[in-house]
Formats: sequence, structure tokens, C-alpha cells
Amino acid sequence: MTQPVTEIVRIPLLAGATIEDANSPAGKIMSETLATLAQQEHYQRAYLGRQVENSSIVQLYIDWDSLDGHKKFMNQSFYPPFIKHLLSIVDGGLGVQHANLSPHPPAVALTGTTKATEVVDHYFSADISEADRLSFETNLKEFVKVLEKKAEGYTGFAGGWVIEELEHEAVQGKAKVWHSCIGWQSVDAHMAFRETQDFKDNVHLMRPESKKATTMHHVPFQAT
Repeated sequence: MTQPVTEIVRIPLLAGATIEDANSPAGKIMSETLATLAQQEHYQRAYLGRQVENSSIVQLYIDWDSLDGHKKFMNQSFYPPFIKHLLSIVDGGLGVQHANLSPHPPAVALTGTTKATEVVDHYFSADISEADRLSFETNLKEFVKVLEKKAEGYTGFAGGWVIEELEHEAVQGKAKVWHSCIGWQSVDAHMAFRETQDFKDNVHLMRPESKKATTMHHVPFQAT
């Protein structure tokens, strides 16, 4: 049975690129990019938004039927010019990874009542033991239960292991990464919860000794 996958794309835009304006050069290129994606056989849906903490970075999440389905698109003859067209509004290169997020689709943590998504990457050594992996997953589920019961403004969760091994300065060699999307009604709602006793009493669940590093930012996603 094939497993659906979410492609996670980090797009650092050129200065002045206004993708929100459909009539601007950058807006036209982004619209054409999304239209091409939507025509692909194994494409499901996409979500797009700028990082709050660094508005020059756009995040694009694309749900596919499977990793092989995305690879089939990448092997098409028109894929290189498709990427070249997108890169014309990019400052540097794209960051691309895939994750098996649960639930799938991850929309509950990205859109609808969610107006700001807390995007968190937890980095572990690539050789993390199965026991440490299972312990982290169990503790994370307990933390999500706390969010569901105690966090005002919390709207939903989706998370899973990234398929690729990634790099981080805090990890020697490659890293295994867990990707979390935590939905909130606003960034302020998330930051307010961080000041509560419920957060302080349970945040240890998200900070296992086996973890090497964490990154976090917010994105207001929109379905495309």
C-alpha cells in the first residue's frame, strides 16, 4: 500500500518579490507554478505562506499520493524548465524534503480555523535508537493531549518523520528529523500558552535528552 507524503519546500524569495500580487512578475510565476503542480497525476493539494519571523521565506507544502508519485513528476521532461522558471524569483536555492505527516492531509494544522502554524523541526542523530524514537513519539502524543485540553487558541496537530536525513550544525553528520505542524488561531495565542503553567509543566515532553536541536517559526498558510 502506497503511503501519502507531504513535500515541504522552503523558498527564499528575491527582495521585492510580491507573490501575493497575481499581476506582478513574481506573482505570475508563482501562479504558474501552482497551476502546473495541480495538473500532475499524483498531486493532491497545496498550502502556501510566508514565515512570520522572516517574511522573505515562503513555505510551500504539497500533498502527493506517494513519494514515487512526486518522483514521477520530477522525471518528466518539462520538470527542469519548470524548476528553472520558479528559481528566477528565488534568492539562492530551494530547500526540499518529504515527510509522512499524520493525519494526512495535514490541513487541520494548516488551514481552516488555523490562522498561524507553529512549524517545529526536532533534530536527532541519524542513528537514534528505536527505543528513543518510540519514547519521543509517545511523549509527543501526551503533549498534544495537553494542547487539546488546556491550550486556548489551539486548533490542530500534524507531524511525522522526515524521509530524508538532513544536516544541522548541532549534529555530527546527518540528522533524523521529526516535523511538527501545530495550529493556532494566532501567533499571540501560541505565545500566550507558552507563559502558562500547563506549558511549563509539560514542555519537558518535547525536550528529550536524545534531541540535538530544535528550530521553530510560524507560517499563516493558505490553501492554493
